Amino acid sequence: MKISKTLGLIGVGNMGAAILEGLFAKQLIKHGQVWVYDKFTEKAREFSQFEKVRLAASNRELVQKSRVVLLAIKPQDLVQTAQEFKSVLTKEHTVISILAGTPVGKIKSILGPKPHVIRAMPNLGAKAGASMTVLSGKDPEGLKTAEQIFSGCGAVMHLDEKHFDLVTAISGSGPAYFFLLMELLVEAGIKNGIPREKAKLLAVQTALGAGLLAKASADAPDELRRKVTSKGGTTEAAFKVFESKQLAKIIHQGIEAAFQRGKELASF
Repeated sequence: MKISKTLGLIGVGNMGAAILEGLFAKQLIKHGQVWVYDKFTEKAREFSQFEKVRLAASNRELVQKSRVVLLAIKPQDLVQTAQEFKSVLTKEHTVISILAGTPVGKIKSILGPKPHVIRAMPNLGAKAGASMTVLSGKDPEGLKTAEQIFSGCGAVMHLDEKHFDLVTAISGSGPAYFFLLMELLVEAGIKNGIPREKAKLLAVQTALGAGLLAKASADAPDELRRKVTSKGGTTEAAFKVFESKQLAKIIHQGIEAAFQRGKELASF
């Protein structure tokens, strides 16, 4: 279903841009329905020209021209940014925040009681139409609008907001974990004589295949891993090293660090 409301994007960084690209790719919204603004005005101007969307002169103008406002800024910029537009918010506005570590209650306390507020946690897979987005909020109409937007970028699920810091650590930051593994596979190929572009294809296509297989299979990832790991084979040899170096523990500690950082961001 196409989006009928005007959409304003505050912040044209990687994530905000990826969401719009997903919407345009699936033709869920017209370019003329979208307004953008960024404190880095030249960046916003270049983006608006490239994507053929409308450029607002300020956050205030963007909110006045839009019915759905997508906040894609840094959490620490929220208070200052909100001062620029909260006076023109109405009960007709839905504000969708993708800010890490920033609860709906805090956003409402800053923006005031008028707008509906929905919290979303997508990831960079949106750029390829393959994001995982988690939504939370109490307004049915706002949730419906948010689901329309993020379904254009991939899969959507609803979870209680108490899980959002962990969602951020697992799926929000998650693409970077897989990029690191691909990076390491590419390095191993180059180190042992495979040309860079071919090493990249080996790593990326393998990651893609593994992801598609895991999504399509009824088996859990641990069962799929066991099926690939033949007794006495090459995969088992690799896993013996991973286990001896406590790779699983390292990864769990990294995710825990991301989880705790999400909680810390709530203090901004």
